[in-house]
Amino acid sequence: YQRRVEDDDEIDPDNIFHRFAGDIAEDLPSDDDEDEKDDNTYKDTDLVFAVARADEEEPKIELFVYDDLRDCTYVHHDAVVSAYPLCSTWLTDGQLSMLAIGTMLPFIEIWPLDVSDAVEPAVILGGCVKMEDNYRRKIKKDTLKPDSHSAAIMCLDWNTNAQHILASGSADDTIKIWDLNTRGCVGTFKEASKVQSIQFHHEESNLLLSGGFDKCAAVRDCRRPDEAALRWMQDDIVEHVEWAFHANQIVVSTSDGCVSGYDVRAGPPAAGGKGGKKKGNGALWSVMAHNADATFSLSRHLPGLMATGGQDGFTSLWDIRCNAASADAAKQRVADKYRGLPQGDCLHENGPNGPTLIVSRMYKTGSILSTKFHPNVWSVLGSCGSKGEPLIYTMAEDLKGFFTPPNGYQGSDPTK
Repeated sequence: YQRRVEDDDEIDPDNIFHRFAGDIAEDLPSDDDEDEKDDNTYKDTDLVFAVARADEEEPKIELFVYDDLRDCTYVHHDAVVSAYPLCSTWLTDGQLSMLAIGTMLPFIEIWPLDVSDAVEPAVILGGCVKMEDNYRRKIKKDTLKPDSHSAAIMCLDWNTNAQHILASGSADDTIKIWDLNTRGCVGTFKEASKVQSIQFHHEESNLLLSGGFDKCAAVRDCRRPDEAALRWMQDDIVEHVEWAFHANQIVVSTSDGCVSGYDVRAGPPAAGGKGGKKKGNGALWSVMAHNADATFSLSRHLPGLMATGGQDGFTSLWDIRCNAASADAAKQRVADKYRGLPQGDCLHENGPNGPTLIVSRMYKTGSILSTKFHPNVWSVLGSCGSKGEPLIYTMAEDLKGFFTPPNGYQGSDPTK
């Protein structure tokens, strides 16, 4: 599954995007209905993002639009999902967009985001042999397809280098690789406990990073299923994992609020030690970013920029380049609003300088459950929490003195 779908590829009826292109086109408003067409047309300045909402009465996915010119956010459309959503990942071929959703049920729903009144997912991966059995109050394991997960879907990631490949991690202690074109599972990896976070490498489509309740981060080559994964032990349950965009590193956050970075080329420490962030587990750097469950996102536009969110409700920006210049920039901050904030316990095993806290703020999000940099706009961060509406955080002013905007940006509009 290493071939990228190119723009000049012939239309493949089995391709997940091509399969629904006609239906989506039919659903779009006609030229005669100008008002409806205007409501459904995105402007060049709109930032579009999806949110999974765990509503007690009606769990749903919502497609939001952030209108930068008006500085407002609104729901474009929504769709009701089968159960409490736990994870999601955006799929796109550059023209059409879909959202894969994992819930408390043992199957994956894939929804067409371009259809504003969709009443059911376009594709279901796994689940029961009979479709109607998927939505019974209790699903019996003997009704599931042989390649299905048998418990809740806790994490998902789309392989951007092989656009028909999706990975899922589950409470059934397994990782599965799915072919979206055939709707079937093409590989299963057994883990010691629940799998809570997963991500494909940004360039090497065969490398998969994962972490979960077994308190370790694992890197495996999906082409060699018989080879053991490389594992970095942690002191607590792994909450989130990511590959760094601009270095041969992985970053791991845990349920005690710690975030650590590791050099994949060096590999994990030799077997025999107990590991842990304070016990020589090979971390390049480690910081107690929050007082409990921590998640994070790494910027693809600004190397070394990391955003974290925690159960404590704080959203924080960090410089993880771990150099003296970053530390000096932090010391030069003179604004009173930046003083007195918790800096965290910084441990840097390979030198005196660890990650530098740029700014930390508490918004009306409650405990932060998910945070993500916008993939195309360098200065926008999105976060969702246990209460309130999604947070759209424009960071341009806060990053001054630490990071130089890409492409020589000098203006006042942070979305450019």
